Amino acid sequence: MKVVRSIIIAVVVLCIVGGLGYYKYINSVTYFNDPGTTGNTTGNLYGNGLFCEYDGVVYFANPNDNNRLYKMNPDESDIEYVANDSVYFINSDEHYLYYSRNHSNSTFGSFNVNANSLCRMTKRNGKVIILDEADCNACALATNKVVYYHYDPEEATTVYIVGIDGDNKEQLTKEAIDPRCIFEDKLYYSGVDHDHNLHSMNLETKDSSFISSENLWMPLMDGHELFFIDLDNNNRVYRVSLGGGDKYGVTTYGTSGYNVSGNYLYYQSIKGNPDGIYRVDLTTGNEVLLAEGQYNNINITSDYVYFADFFSGTIFHCPNGGTSVSLFNPPILSNEE
Repeated sequence: MKVVRSIIIAVVVLCIVGGLGYYKYINSVTYFNDPGTTGNTTGNLYGNGLFCEYDGVVYFANPNDNNRLYKMNPDESDIEYVANDSVYFINSDEHYLYYSRNHSNSTFGSFNVNANSLCRMTKRNGKVIILDEADCNACALATNKVVYYHYDPEEATTVYIVGIDGDNKEQLTKEAIDPRCIFEDKLYYSGVDHDHNLHSMNLETKDSSFISSENLWMPLMDGHELFFIDLDNNNRVYRVSLGGGDKYGVTTYGTSGYNVSGNYLYYQSIKGNPDGIYRVDLTTGNEVLLAEGQYNNINITSDYVYFADFFSGTIFHCPNGGTSVSLFNPPILSNEE
């Protein structure tokens, strides 16, 4: 009996040790992505990445709860509190969420901790690791790297890149180019210091290539087409095939921000008649005013279009492809935790 008892005890101990070892392993291993993986649409990231849809789940910054991280279904059902972090520039892959903490809204108890840092959260257990402790904001996932704005007092805002495991952090360029347009593992951007032409950067070699002499801003790749704000044509949105050909205008008015979803383009007009959020049918060219006023932060999911009042920050929503605009008013659930 003593021998049997000893064997049982040994087996139990081995199981406990093995279980603890496995638990430690699965909490330390990094799950890497396939080439070409991105974390959010470029258009959403141009709208501060307040909404991000992945695999039937919409992660969002709840405007009624200091932009804390929540999730819901695309039809806005089953809203759940995710984390105390106040977030923007949300990116997602299968295993992780990536985001920048939004200033002093991110608190733990009464102490600010890395209040502006770049973070990675494991979806399975909510564990957060800091990818960069510095002040960071706009960021975009590019397969197994995150490209982002990094601020320090000596060099101000520059563009950095870091692995999703937190390794190999380095400055990508001193030029404050926009890091949000990722397409096929390349960064597409408008020049800042020397021109406003379109360039691309290979994120592995750091080599840049000249793409187009268009004087543009906010490039957006949608399949085989390039959308952009044309600075030579009153800031109207134009589109052109990546295979070449003539460009043509999409919007009637200039714009301060836009987003694309399937057959529709949504934009905030500049000097419109009147100013407001417009929807353009990309097949017919038909343009519809959805909401009169000044708005920004246009984000789109499969079911809804979201945009914020420029002055108050109040979020409104409209069915994607529809015209009925109403207040987006999600519940506050963080106090229930």
